[in-house]
Amino acid sequence: MENGKWRMKGRILPAYCHRTSKPSPMPWFHLHAPDTVPSPALLVSPEGVRANIQRAVALAGGPDRLRPHVKTHKMRAVTDLLLAEGIQRFKCATLAEAHLLAEAGAPDVLLAYPLVGPNAPRLRDLRGAFPQTHFSALTDSAAAARHLSNVFADAPLDVYLDLNVGMYRTGIAPADAPALFRFCQTLPGVRVVGLHAYDGHIRDTDVADRTRSADASFALALTVQRNIEAAKGRRLPIVMGGTPPFAIHA
Repeated sequence: MENGKWRMKGRILPAYCHRTSKPSPMPWFHLHAPDTVPSPALLVSPEGVRANIQRAVALAGGPDRLRPHVKTHKMRAVTDLLLAEGIQRFKCATLAEAHLLAEAGAPDVLLAYPLVGPNAPRLRDLRGAFPQTHFSALTDSAAAARHLSNVFADAPLDVYLDLNVGMYRTGIAPADAPALFRFCQTLPGVRVVGLHAYDGHIRDTDVADRTRSADASFALALTVQRNIEAAKGRRLPIVMGGTPPFAIHA
């Protein structure tokens, strides 16, 4: 709280609990009968969420260019709003999130994390339970790709090569990605359909600095795309962009 007002995600909103006169309209929503809401509680403004979705679609140039990550909201209701605005492709980090998306009827779900151990057969089972949803996953090493191929030998899985463009959490070095692509082509259970890069390390508050960082990370992914295209004649789409650099990539 600051000077009698609540600070929420960068916005200064009137504090209803300390008012002496009629407050100015709050952005997006007005809470009716707050005394009836159990506390603590999570309150979501559908109008505000819908406005954000529409702005993201406008920035990207269309819903087909977006692949929002469900970890941002983890809610069926918000997923339904995204679908209603024409968004068809989604990302998630866990099999539970993938299950939520499939139950909501999401047509395309990318499990944006390299699958190892028992998670690969769990994804195979999930795909069998929701045949109307197209599932894909990431891979960033020969060992992980071989494991996926063994699990999905009877029905190949679409995979994206995960590139490390500066986050240093998962992903293969961009210089090594073409070799991994060639190796995956020898495996019967995986099909490389694109490139993926998460640039969550880009958090510059200055827009000019953030633009330079985003352009540098994108250049790494673009080089991989061009090298593979030159060698194999295939132009792989790139899935890329954390929250801070999203508008720059768009």
